[in-house]
Amino acid sequence: MKFGNLFCLNSSSRTLDIQEKAISDNESRKKSAYLRQFISILCGYVLMIDVGVQVSWSSPALDYLKDNRTENYLTNEEGGFLTSLDAIASIIGFLTYPLLMNRVGRRYTIFVYALIQLSAWIVLNLANSYLLLCIGRIIVGTGYGGSFGFLTIYIGEMTERNVRGMFLSLDKICVNLGGFIVNAAGVFLSYRNMNMCMSVIPIIALGLFPLMLETPYFYLLKGQEKKAIETQMLLSGEKYPQMVSDDIERMKKTIKECEDSEKNVFHELFSDRGSRRGLIIKLITEFTYAFSGFLAIQSYVRQIFEKSGSTLEPGYCAMIVSGVQVIAGVPASQLVDRWGRRPVYLFSGFASAINLSIIGGYFFFYNYMQYDMSSVSWIPLVCMVLLQIVLNMGVSTMPYIYSGELFSVKVKGLACMLSSLCHSVFGFICKFLLPVVVDSFGLYSAFWFFAIVCIVGPIIVFNISPETKGKHLEEVLELLNESNKKHTVKENSVSKL
Repeated sequence: MKFGNLFCLNSSSRTLDIQEKAISDNESRKKSAYLRQFISILCGYVLMIDVGVQVSWSSPALDYLKDNRTENYLTNEEGGFLTSLDAIASIIGFLTYPLLMNRVGRRYTIFVYALIQLSAWIVLNLANSYLLLCIGRIIVGTGYGGSFGFLTIYIGEMTERNVRGMFLSLDKICVNLGGFIVNAAGVFLSYRNMNMCMSVIPIIALGLFPLMLETPYFYLLKGQEKKAIETQMLLSGEKYPQMVSDDIERMKKTIKECEDSEKNVFHELFSDRGSRRGLIIKLITEFTYAFSGFLAIQSYVRQIFEKSGSTLEPGYCAMIVSGVQVIAGVPASQLVDRWGRRPVYLFSGFASAINLSIIGGYFFFYNYMQYDMSSVSWIPLVCMVLLQIVLNMGVSTMPYIYSGELFSVKVKGLACMLSSLCHSVFGFICKFLLPVVVDSFGLYSAFWFFAIVCIVGPIIVFNISPETKGKHLEEVLELLNESNKKHTVKENSVSKL
């Protein structure tokens, strides 16, 4: 009997060892697969750093270009137009990447935009006239519009759903990191040396291009199922083709739905109540984001601090604010899954409005009333830092979240393209008019306008949008198709369940 018990114990121990080894091997394969996914996307992340550099480039560059001792001396109006030109040119990028991605492939689409971003730096480095500077900024907008618009699609096709949110959040963090890098470079380097150093970033991206994998989706689009299976096995860490058969079938189904959705998609977007309402919500969040002060601060942060009378050099203030942007979005982005989209967006808007109002009040008393504010000259910097944190909680992140949560597969592509075009127009208007408004009405009036937008926009969205936290797409679409009263009742019933 004892020998029998001992035999059973030994058998159980061997079984446990085998199970533990299998679990360990599976975890090891998953970690290797996640690393492979990250390495494949790394080229795109480096391009996103360059996007952040280009968006914030005007902040350190304008100090040089507006110096009347330089060959490229610009007036305020010329500086405002140059700063905003990339925003309107990004429309070219948004319109061209859908034409490229299904023809040359996903990885070569990124390669094309990496070349465009590098060519933009070449033009800016060689520019010796205002015309060449404008051409350079048009190329900038084309490059980053395509890169920024397309990379989320590439990440979505290359990553598993349980880590997709993390990989997508790195996208925005890289953009913020680029803003910090160019502001830091603007403090320690001359204008020419800053441009030369920043042009290295797309070169690094091109060097990482051979590490990229083509997506299984593209292989399936071209009828190359064997390559799609092999790539999916690499990305998922599976050893056998049958282990990824469900993923391949799901991709085929998605591709079929997308092909079917090309028919009458425009009519569907505007005739269907839920799709139309989702587009309205998305456009309101884009307008709020563009006129929340976020884009203006990115583009003119040094110039804003030059007018504040701060004892700290404006370049260092710009470094601090852009540095906070890098880390602010990491913990703040987790709140939307805890509190819900609508409460976080409302809180973010009101908290941003408070900080914007305080900054506006400071500039009103300092610039307009000519009060001595030396004892409280720290207010703009502190409030600007707090502003970056609360904006990243909802106002600057909700447009990206709603892109994936408000639209059916059939209309998502068109809806996101239209909202991206509107975002470009809003960004151009904001960055172009800010210097004009400041010269005509004072800097304080711009901050107070931003504060009003941060109050009104979230209130409207809070009242007309359903709560999408924890809901499947089908549930969200059902809520969007109901009246306000009905969808509130529906939400309550779903919450109780």
